[in-house]
Amino acid sequence: MKVPARWLLLPMALAGGMQAMAEEPLTLWEAMRRAAEANPAVRSRQVEVARQTLEQDIARGQHYPKLELYGGVTHYGYPSFVTPIRQAGVFPPMDKDISNLGVTITLPVYSGGKLAAGETLAAQHREAALQALRSSGQDLLFNVVASYARALHFKHLGRTLDSRMAALEREERDIGLRIEHGRAARLELIRLQTQLSQARHDGVVIAQGEKDALSLLASLMGESRPVTVLADLGGTAPVLPESAEEALGRALRQRPDLLELQAMGKAAEAKTDIARGDRLPQLNLVARAQKSAGSDSTVYNDWQAGLQLSIPLFDGSVRRRRVAQARLEERQVQLMQEDARNRLATEVQQASGTLSEAQARLAAATQGELEAGEVLRIETLRYDGGESTITDLLLAESARWGAVATRLQAEYDIAVSQARLLRAIGELAPGSFEPVIAGGSKAASSGPAGTGGRDAPATRHAGAPFSGLEF
Repeated sequence: MKVPARWLLLPMALAGGMQAMAEEPLTLWEAMRRAAEANPAVRSRQVEVARQTLEQDIARGQHYPKLELYGGVTHYGYPSFVTPIRQAGVFPPMDKDISNLGVTITLPVYSGGKLAAGETLAAQHREAALQALRSSGQDLLFNVVASYARALHFKHLGRTLDSRMAALEREERDIGLRIEHGRAARLELIRLQTQLSQARHDGVVIAQGEKDALSLLASLMGESRPVTVLADLGGTAPVLPESAEEALGRALRQRPDLLELQAMGKAAEAKTDIARGDRLPQLNLVARAQKSAGSDSTVYNDWQAGLQLSIPLFDGSVRRRRVAQARLEERQVQLMQEDARNRLATEVQQASGTLSEAQARLAAATQGELEAGEVLRIETLRYDGGESTITDLLLAESARWGAVATRLQAEYDIAVSQARLLRAIGELAPGSFEPVIAGGSKAASSGPAGTGGRDAPATRHAGAPFSGLEF
């Protein structure tokens, strides 16, 4: 049977489609989401939260009665009572081999507040672990943004450098022709080749920088194979506080490391209550029911119930010193909280100032790039007309290359500064840089990419850190 030709083309089409899918650009928000889900360090923090959750359940279970089943068979050297005296004037049976089986119930009645304090301690340890997870997650996401933006920075820088080297190589060939016709000196060629050699070296450095950034990005995402294709940031920008005062207020409310210290402070208070409870009486209700039998297999039933009271009298001041130790821990955590608030204010102010400086630098760099491009155009016309030397042309070309590099660096710094500010206020999330559809259509930006100005599209608000993830 003859196979239609279009069927023969089907495997090639499928292979092409699979290759296109494999090379689909990775967006920043997708890289952040994958890192949040797969990074081993963050997953270990999630395991710690689960462990502290179980510890909280254990502390809660201390309030409930304890039921134990016991039993045993004992051989005595001399006859012993199989069962206690059950009736006045009736001597109980005796035997050398006695077996027993019973159930014991113990119920705490009063423990000096230790059980409630233990439950509070476990709850605050879990809260501290949860905030440590959020803090670790935000550090991870910041590193993802930094490595992603750095890889893009090198990628765009490499493209610009490729265009520059192509232009220098064309000029090299042109000067070679001029030398052949006696219209240029060999010194001009040497000067241009010096610039070209430096550009080629810069290309090697930039290519290695991009490779290192992509490798680091893959490591942060918990993957072994580096990503090869990244999507541009476009005009999206996260929702940021309008002022440094607003940023500081939000940071004081939701910064994870500060919330972790608050949980540690409450845990220290619970430890003080536990240490204080050790100095108070302990009262337990105990009940027991058992069956005993000797060698004749006659079973005897017995039960008992009562209250057990324990009052600490003297222990070499151990309990008193433990209370003092717990109070010192409370004071230590209070000082750590004060230091964290002071550092937080400085960090938020610096992050906000760095972002403003980077935005201003981008505006100046964009204007400088336009001016350097115009100067290069004029110098090229003058050199082609014989009105200037190769030195003037190379200076103009180097100035434009420096202006482009400065602009690209400013764009990279803006993206990183935005992530740093969100991390400083505790709002950096996998969806912080992800645009959303508003009014049924995707918003467009008329401003420069990554500036985060008023013309930037609406984005998902980052007020709920790590929404949808165990953070």
